[in-house]
Amino acid sequence: MKYLGKLESVSPDLLDMPGASHFCIEHFADYQSEPTLLRLQVILLHEAGEIYTMISDREFPPGTNPDNLKELTAAANKAGSEPICLSRPLELETVSIPKPWGREIWYSGIEQRGVSTVKGVPLPWLLSVFGDYLGCAGSPMLLKILAPFAEPNLGDLYFEMHEKKIEVYVVTQIDPEAWPNRSGKIRYGFDQNMIKEFESVASFRASYQLAVTEYRRVRNEIDAQLRSLKKQQGLVAGALLTPTEYNKLIAQIDPDLNAREEQLRKIMYRHTGMLDLSIGDVVTVAPMVPHSLQHGVRVIEFQTPSYERYILSFGQEVLTQEHWDTDRVLAEARTEISTPTPTVQISPGRDLIADFEAFKVTRLVLEPGDSANTGHTNYTMIIGVAGEVILDDLTAVGPEQAFFQAPKEALRFTNRGNAPATVLVAEENTPPR
Repeated sequence: MKYLGKLESVSPDLLDMPGASHFCIEHFADYQSEPTLLRLQVILLHEAGEIYTMISDREFPPGTNPDNLKELTAAANKAGSEPICLSRPLELETVSIPKPWGREIWYSGIEQRGVSTVKGVPLPWLLSVFGDYLGCAGSPMLLKILAPFAEPNLGDLYFEMHEKKIEVYVVTQIDPEAWPNRSGKIRYGFDQNMIKEFESVASFRASYQLAVTEYRRVRNEIDAQLRSLKKQQGLVAGALLTPTEYNKLIAQIDPDLNAREEQLRKIMYRHTGMLDLSIGDVVTVAPMVPHSLQHGVRVIEFQTPSYERYILSFGQEVLTQEHWDTDRVLAEARTEISTPTPTVQISPGRDLIADFEAFKVTRLVLEPGDSANTGHTNYTMIIGVAGEVILDDLTAVGPEQAFFQAPKEALRFTNRGNAPATVLVAEENTPPR
């Protein structure tokens, strides 16, 4: 094994170098609670036309000198990991992020609250060292699952908007207890019929602002009592609660105050629009469109790697910030008719479900025995929705399994099962020159 010392970056020549090599490279972990400069130890191995790597933030044990995959695997296992094959799809391991309304499941999240991994190796390490080869030297698209509670209001997400971030949701499950008719909902934009009741859009905005202000006053009173009850029971004020725990506490609040909260919440939300959702529906969310996925509706979400968010209202305490952003951004919110961009059928079984400047998402539906090829110029993220497909005859992709694929001219998907299979393929768009 060749020792190359400290490198500033990984060149194409190094990736083409036969045999094994060992080098170190510096990585600034700015996503940690205390940003740290890490010195990553890297072993790179070529064998049988594949490229393997082992990465650690610690020095390798003395005598680590693998010249083949068997030895590299043994060395990695000794360090509590396993080699990563860079020339094949990288399976994205998830991190679960609790929320007041349920949880998010991150596949490509890189921030202080959680970091996604590949075979236990933080995804940002791989992108920092091999970003040029993987086609993503910066922040990747965000791929996640939103899994709200089934309880009304408690499982409703923030009514929020973004100035720059764009999102696309694909509905994968609708809780039958929450929605017996199997039709869920998303709060989306503002109610056009109610806007017509006002002499101007400005008057409508003022009405909504007043409704939010009055609701927030009662909301704050209830939340203060809930924090007091938490303290009495030895819970941290900002602790996240299960629906059962939350309902036990809320039942101890004055019934008249709870009734007032519910009444004002209905008045506030009368201003907003609602869309019906069925399994398989696609919802694109453009900037400046307020939205709130409702309880019991599980979705796969792709979004641009931006964390900006403005909360207009919420039916419980916001734990991540001390304020709502209604005063700041309501004037910018879109009040005209807002509808998700419709999907475009490319060919039977193949739909373009989102096509933003930053990325696009294609949905493939394959019948048993069918195959489909997709062409790409940039990196892709692939996630299974239903059934199982085989990617390039090597990698099985099942429901909610996700992979990062380095730039590859063509990908082949095959359904070898006995039932239809659905897979989503998201590709970062090449920025205009």
